Amino acid sequence: MTPNDFIKVTRLKKACKMMVEGEYRVTEIGFLVGFSSSSYFAKCFQKQFRMLPTEFLKKIKEAPSSATK
Repeated sequence: MTPNDFIKVTRLKKACKMMVEGEYRVTEIGFLVGFSSSSYFAKCFQKQFRMLPTEFLKKIKEAPSSATK
């Protein structure tokens, strides 16, 4: 894993935690964790977790304990 990939994965994991906390909207979270574009954030999130951030949020709402595993 390259240093850039490591940083990106770390940012995406932080974004997941922030989504679970529910204080911010998805676009805000993307910017807060260091992505300059919400579309790039969604693309990277989907590549890493095989679902879009909005799908992740739906999963959290349906079963809060299973989405974080």
